[in-house]
This record gives sequence, structure tokens and C-alpha cells, in this order.
Amino acid sequence: MFNETILKDMAAKYGKDVGQVILRFEHQEGIIVFPKSVHEARIESNKDIFDFELTSDEMDAIRVLDKNGAGMHDPDADGVQDMLLNAFDVHAND
Repeated sequence: MFNETILKDMAAKYGKDVGQVILRFEHQEGIIVFPKSVHEARIESNKDIFDFELTSDEMDAIRVLDKNGAGMHDPDADGVQDMLLNAFDVHAND
């Protein structure tokens, strides 16, 4: 997706990078995203998505890029819940 011309054009329009446009799209869609990075600059960049808003036409243009899950993992697949619960301490301390 990072090479999609429409996303590159939006990034240039807003003075952002494609990753920020994608995160902004997901935020406006109400999708909870946990972006991961160990690089401080990328972490800061991931937080810098709240000073612009995609138009409804831009949101529609991004939705058209949906590949119906092709190339994505299935969060409901067997074993994913256990893997995530074991990877992170999400339990309250007693």
C-alpha cells in the first residue's frame, strides 16, 4: 500500500508520509490500531496524525484499495487469541 499513487498524493497534499495517511484513515474509520516501532522518529510520526482530516472523497478512494483481506492475517484464526494473551501482560495485578 505504501506505493499506491493515491496515498502518495494525499501524503504530499497534507505534508505527511503514507503511513500517517493510512493511520489517519484507520482513525477516522474508528479502527483501533496499535502501530509498532522501535524507532523513536517513527513512534513520533505515528502520533502526528491529528492535525489533518481526510475528506469523504479521500476516504472513499482509500476504501477502494481494499483487497478483501488478501495478504492480511486473520485475527480470529485459531491460536491468535492465545498468542496475543501470552505475548503481553494484559491481566490486572492481584
